[in-house]
Amino acid sequence: MTWEPLLVILLLATVLVIALSRPAGNVVAGRGILLFAIAGCGLAAIVDYNRSPAIEDLPIMRPIEFADDEYRTSSSCLVCHRSEYQSWHASYHRTMTQLATPETVIGDFDDVSLNFQGLAYQLYRKGDEFMVLMEIVDPQTGGTIQVHRPIVMTTGSHHMQVYWFSLGHPDSRSLGMLPFVFLAPEKRWIPRHAAFLMPQERNTEMLVGRWNATCIRCHSTNPRARAEGAVVDSHTAEFGIACEACHGPGYQHLAANANPLARYRKHLGEGTDESIINPSRLDPQLASQICGACHSVSSIKHEEDFLSWHRNGPGFRPGEDLTETRHLVRARDLDAPMTKTLIAANPHYLEDSFWSDGMVRVSGREYTALLDSPCHKRGDISCLSCHQMHNPSSDDHDTETWRDDQLKPGMRGNLACTGCHEHEKLADENQLRQHTQHLPSSAGSNCYNCHMPFTSYGLLKGTRSHEVDTPDVAKSLQTGRPNACNQCHLDKSYGWTADALEKWYGTPQPELDEDEKQVAASLLLLLKGDAGQRALMAWSYSWGPALEASGDNWQAPFLSVLMDDPYQAVQFIAGRSLDRLPDFDKIGYDFLQSVEEIRQQQQQVIDKWEQLPGRPGGEPAAAILIGPDGQLMWDRINRLHSQRDNRRVNLVE
Repeated sequence: MTWEPLLVILLLATVLVIALSRPAGNVVAGRGILLFAIAGCGLAAIVDYNRSPAIEDLPIMRPIEFADDEYRTSSSCLVCHRSEYQSWHASYHRTMTQLATPETVIGDFDDVSLNFQGLAYQLYRKGDEFMVLMEIVDPQTGGTIQVHRPIVMTTGSHHMQVYWFSLGHPDSRSLGMLPFVFLAPEKRWIPRHAAFLMPQERNTEMLVGRWNATCIRCHSTNPRARAEGAVVDSHTAEFGIACEACHGPGYQHLAANANPLARYRKHLGEGTDESIINPSRLDPQLASQICGACHSVSSIKHEEDFLSWHRNGPGFRPGEDLTETRHLVRARDLDAPMTKTLIAANPHYLEDSFWSDGMVRVSGREYTALLDSPCHKRGDISCLSCHQMHNPSSDDHDTETWRDDQLKPGMRGNLACTGCHEHEKLADENQLRQHTQHLPSSAGSNCYNCHMPFTSYGLLKGTRSHEVDTPDVAKSLQTGRPNACNQCHLDKSYGWTADALEKWYGTPQPELDEDEKQVAASLLLLLKGDAGQRALMAWSYSWGPALEASGDNWQAPFLSVLMDDPYQAVQFIAGRSLDRLPDFDKIGYDFLQSVEEIRQQQQQVIDKWEQLPGRPGGEPAAAILIGPDGQLMWDRINRLHSQRDNRRVNLVE
């Protein structure tokens, strides 16, 4: 609660006490007291929100929240916009970056011992402080020394949480990153490289200054890195994605609405308020660009902008044209000068974020995908067509559901599409079945399962593409991207899908080799694919609709193949999917175990599967490489696995 409501309560309480102590007939005095209270409330309503602390009063050794002449922080919004404030406060946007306190830290710091690359880490608490005692290499002697460092900030709170420690420099706000992350659903620590799909050798250091130079840009509001050379003095108006990140600076809005009478006239619809941006009142392009400031593959617009951003913060303000200050990278437009510069600096730049045909393959870049979606290019579809930043419901269960992806009511079904696409036709069950070739109640009749499948990767799972597309086997063969049909019908081949699409929609059939005609497409990707494809298939092997469509009694042996994958993220996802299959949740597989232990558990999975009474068999099982006798076709499995794509994969979420 801010001080203004407290002042109002104090004034009203004073009125009540005095009124109760006055003689009943003293009407004049009562009126005077009432007028005094009203005047006090009015004063509370019009007083300026200039509450920024002095810079010398702020903590040292970590980045700070420091409002400037434009930004006033979200607490200033609470008095007039309580419902919106509470909704935002319940969102994961708010908790994207937080100070490390007992209320915000979700990780286990109860004297936990961890080890990474031969160096020991001890996580512990000292009162309300969170600490790490870690071994570091002494640059002078080459030996190791132990240092205590305070954990001062966190990033994330939904799927996982990353921790930042102070480097202990009294004149620098630069942070180091703990080389472990805490997974919220599993309630466990894992190495950072295992939480992201990247080569293991990428996690060789503590990424000193990473938050100050990179993460601050999208994980805080009005960030100013202020990192030049050895001097790091990072400021932000507010940690996390706050009100002013979407609505723009609030100082003018507060000043324009200081007069309560003027404020209520606007509230009642007398005139418009031009002092603040309301994204819902912008055209679809400008509204979506507010999200695109962070949810895109982008870079600085001009090289000279780099120092300006570091010193003064981003030039973009909500409601403006994002392309004036940011270069939006499009893999389908390689002639852009800045894109050429980025590729010259990093030859892997495009493949770290895009499929070979230019479709985005990583999560968190939804605006880039939207730009190439025909719904946005030819229509009025924006991010706000499906998502809402404020939940209108006060029901706790609805809030918990909403905060997961902030979808509007009804957007988890076909209403998201039928508003524009043949509403009457698709609303009729018989015609819906004719269009989708699936039962109306099945996952196959949900528009987004076919046209926005889980072909992007992030947060150790598959995520929906935000570029609307149609299933096409030719595209899958060209790009390696799973198509919606084979990601759901895990037991079917590309040949089966090509036949169905030609029969139903007239989609031309591509040329297929024998494996593509006969072997389940999911197995080709799982055994032969690159690390990103293997991760998506490992996740798909425990996706509910896919198990309903293709059964759940044959995947375990193939997940066991991934238990010793070169990428630990793939190992982790395979183990999690294995745990979700019936009869395999007691195996006890942990990807951090020794090679010998993992091999033993791989054999355990095979032995257990061979004892299942309801294993597939017969001719239909050939596509999932199970012979007529119910035994695995190990010769074909090993042949396909020997063709695994071992190229480097580093997906930048």
